[in-house]
Amino acid sequence: MYTPTKRSLLSLVVLLFVASASTSKAEEPPCPFDESRSGLCGYYHSQISPSEAYIKAVLPQGRWSNPLQRPVILDVRSIPEYKAGHPEGAYNVPYPFIYQTCEIRHPDGACASSGERIPQDDVAFVQYVQRIIPRKDTPIYTLCRTGVRSVGAANLLTDAGYTHVRNIWEGFVGIHLTAPKVIDFDADGNAIRENLIVDLNHDGVIDDRDKNGWRYHYGLPYVTRLRPQLIYRDVAYMYWWD
Repeated sequence: MYTPTKRSLLSLVVLLFVASASTSKAEEPPCPFDESRSGLCGYYHSQISPSEAYIKAVLPQGRWSNPLQRPVILDVRSIPEYKAGHPEGAYNVPYPFIYQTCEIRHPDGACASSGERIPQDDVAFVQYVQRIIPRKDTPIYTLCRTGVRSVGAANLLTDAGYTHVRNIWEGFVGIHLTAPKVIDFDADGNAIRENLIVDLNHDGVIDDRDKNGWRYHYGLPYVTRLRPQLIYRDVAYMYWWD
């Protein structure tokens, strides 16, 4: 009669684990596209640049023959960020957090250091959007600070049945761009390159003004006034906390 040894039992456990992991991996749904900067998987329609979003959603305001066809910018940044500047006509529905406390804020309203956050509930976020944008075929452009939070928001709305959700790729502030630059040569004369941050405005200083988003490099118009119909009315009182 065969009696399994400890080694054979261990081997069997390992084989079962590998087989199970392989099966789980094979059953995972394919990712439509990877949002490369964050490592997130995108399930929404597509990306859109700040300039195209501005032309389609902001410039034609008041001139649409059918207002229901006008694209909507959905600004998912926190309340202080929205207050510091946002595209004209953009709704503020914060995701994945509504508010963040901090001692120092950037000019765009974001915290310079981490602080306590008031989170946004996924279901509450979708339900609020359904209240203000009931038509599922309305073009929706999600916007955050750097184009990452807006990925999660766009996925949620797509899962809820919205068919034309696009993520504003660079975000409102954006990120620093890098480019390869020759910094030295090796013993064989081959160039040694290093990716360095690009000084987009050529002022000799690397700061937020060199980031590639709506507010800075694109230089698109934005407003700071708060319109009652556009703020996140479920917590309207938070807009006056600061």
